[in-house]
Amino acid sequence: MEPKTLTRDRGRPREFDVEKALRLAIEVFRQRGYTATSIVDLSEGMGLSRGSLYKAFQDKKGIFIAAYDLYASEGAEKLESIARSTGTGKERIAAVLERYARLSQGSDGQRGCLVIATAVELSVHEPEIAQRVVASWQRTERLLVDLLRQAQEDGSIGPLEDRKATACSLLCFMQGMRLVGKSREPGKKFFELVAQQGLRLIS
Repeated sequence: MEPKTLTRDRGRPREFDVEKALRLAIEVFRQRGYTATSIVDLSEGMGLSRGSLYKAFQDKKGIFIAAYDLYASEGAEKLESIARSTGTGKERIAAVLERYARLSQGSDGQRGCLVIATAVELSVHEPEIAQRVVASWQRTERLLVDLLRQAQEDGSIGPLEDRKATACSLLCFMQGMRLVGKSREPGKKFFELVAQQGLRLIS
């Protein structure tokens, strides 16, 4: 499938790959945050004129929402792919925790998670965006509930008092790793040990 493109009406038509442009926008927002990012920053970071940006997305909020949707969707799809891997339910949960440990360290960790940054910066004052954050976390929570069910059914973990509450605890644990990774650089071993502790919540 050919990448989606947008064109400019006046003068010579200019085509650009929307998905590629949004990936560049994601990096700008992760580095600077929503409020501190200007249209000039986005124009430079995405390699597009301000006119092209306004034509395609109307305003900064429009760019942000499109970038957030791409980021959240791809992250969820990757996590769901890991959850479909071979092994017991407990091993699949361990793989999910290990992914968050990897994302929380190094340059990726310091760039931070766009979902968390959005929750902190925008969810109180932007209901439309807040709904997207909630939807992102609900999708992950549903995945964890299903993995816990699988783990109970295959006998890799014992009974749980409340499967949904356990899934919510794991979600908070995972998001906490991303937040810590943004604010400090404790190193690879630190997050590996943290992920192992998270697994003990269901052991």
